[in-house]
Amino acid sequence: MGYRKRQSGPGFQELVNQDLKHKSFRPVYVLGGEDTHRMEGVIERITRDALGPDGAAFNYHVLQGDQVDVGRILQLALSLPMLGGVQVIWVKNIDRCLGDKDSQEAMERYLAKPVAETILIMTAEKVDKRKKWVKLSQSQGFLFDFSPPTGDALVQWALKAARRENLPLTREQAQLLCDLVGSDLLSLKGEIAKLALLAEDQGGKISSQELERVIMDQAALEGYEITNSLGPGRAGQVLKTWFRLSEWGKSAYEIAPLLISRVRKGQILAAGRRQNMSNQEIAALSAQSPYSIRYLEPMARAMGADGLSRNLKAALACERRLKGSPLQPNIIIEKLILDLCEDRAD
Repeated sequence: MGYRKRQSGPGFQELVNQDLKHKSFRPVYVLGGEDTHRMEGVIERITRDALGPDGAAFNYHVLQGDQVDVGRILQLALSLPMLGGVQVIWVKNIDRCLGDKDSQEAMERYLAKPVAETILIMTAEKVDKRKKWVKLSQSQGFLFDFSPPTGDALVQWALKAARRENLPLTREQAQLLCDLVGSDLLSLKGEIAKLALLAEDQGGKISSQELERVIMDQAALEGYEITNSLGPGRAGQVLKTWFRLSEWGKSAYEIAPLLISRVRKGQILAAGRRQNMSNQEIAALSAQSPYSIRYLEPMARAMGADGLSRNLKAALACERRLKGSPLQPNIIIEKLILDLCEDRAD
């Protein structure tokens, strides 16, 4: 397959510049992070280039980590591909089937001596770098970080995506777009495509005021509507939004991190206000733009310092339950919404 063991880079750019550019693929990829848009793009490229136009019909397998055990994954990885060549195996949420010592040790044995005819791709939103199998993946050059771009890198990504859509965004407009939509690249790409159509209808230009209005009016905006509605006594409105997002395919695992981040940033904002910090200083602490502070202020003021502290604990407890509770994820997220929107004024 042309793979030579080498020092692993940080993530997406490493794969683009080395493996994808030269079509020289490693026997194992462990992709960890929330940047699922670019992660799936990389997997699609690896599959297409490694298998060719016809190979995917026989030698491409997709498994779910919460529905299969490690024994089955390794049995498939050790088998020979049909009609020669190579096979690609993509295991989603690999962390959910590597919870015990035996499964981790089995994976460690495979990582130490992977099969040359198999490209085993394992993905997860988070990988615990303290675990031996993850450390082994890193030492072998198999581990890649797919955290979403932030700050200026995110703005640059939005500008490039806009240029591909022939959308004439200014840097200020791209910053506004990132502030309102967040760092989810799939959502950003979708909003840019919508704005490109609007700009075309309006003669190729769009004002900052129109840009903000269109984005704020998008009911399907990734997580923004549900987080912007948080506040005491607003459980009904937030639950209604959650039910709609759920019908559109959004999962509790996608929404929970947005709620947690929102409450955490609110707590940082409240602490900054108590210390008379400026919007710029608070924004730097919470990794956001000073512009977005105004959208956070109403929630932080309504919840108060005690409410924010209490709600952050509830949000973190929700995160733990989603990882290990037998309760259905939808029930866990609905309980969190009720906790975050509880009105304790009485």
